[in-house]
Amino acid sequence: MRLNKFISSCGIASRRAADTLILEGRVMVNNEVVKELGSQVSPSDTVLVDGKLAHLPQKTTIILFHKPPGCVCSASDPQGRKTVYDYLPPGYRGLKYIGRLDLQSRGLLLFTDNGELAHRLTHPSYQIQRSYLVWSEPELSKQDAERIINGVDIGDGETGHAEAIYLKKGFVEMVLTEGKNREIRRMMEALSYRINDLKRISFCGIPLGTTPACDYRELSPEEVQTILKVCEL
Repeated sequence: MRLNKFISSCGIASRRAADTLILEGRVMVNNEVVKELGSQVSPSDTVLVDGKLAHLPQKTTIILFHKPPGCVCSASDPQGRKTVYDYLPPGYRGLKYIGRLDLQSRGLLLFTDNGELAHRLTHPSYQIQRSYLVWSEPELSKQDAERIINGVDIGDGETGHAEAIYLKKGFVEMVLTEGKNREIRRMMEALSYRINDLKRISFCGIPLGTTPACDYRELSPEEVQTILKVCEL
């Protein structure tokens, strides 16, 4: 396994961040500093990152959390606002959230101890679907829904688009396969809509279901295996 993938799978850092750790000489394999990107490791190798032993998780843990509006996707907040980790018991606070929901958005947020899985769930190349309910003012028209599906300039040289949009009474459901920062809000703003509420209701086929706001549950082994299969792990 490539060294950066191993570090990511241990939940220490993303593969890109792992490359930085390697280049900075902060990674040792069998008591030797390794600075070459692309280095390979085997299960029998001893890997230290900043002097701490890196080891693969025995099993993949994934929890589903129903994020309320007003809390931050962060381990801490300099402004003193509640973070998503404030709602989790100590045993889950070592898990990393997968993707983000902005401050006022609510709904499904996944956490895991598997860094490689988190990478694949969020990287655009894997085209992982996530679904959102969007309440806007005015209501999204059919013509503008088609524009969003075809792609909308959202600034900073980026184009936002939805894979599918389902118009419903009073709101719409959008299906996206990328996680650009505030993508739905930026698309709607580009078309002169104001979002009143935004809720993620599914991620990689896992529905939010009836999990109450501010509550969480651990995914079943069957659900975990479904996600691992979709992500080709």
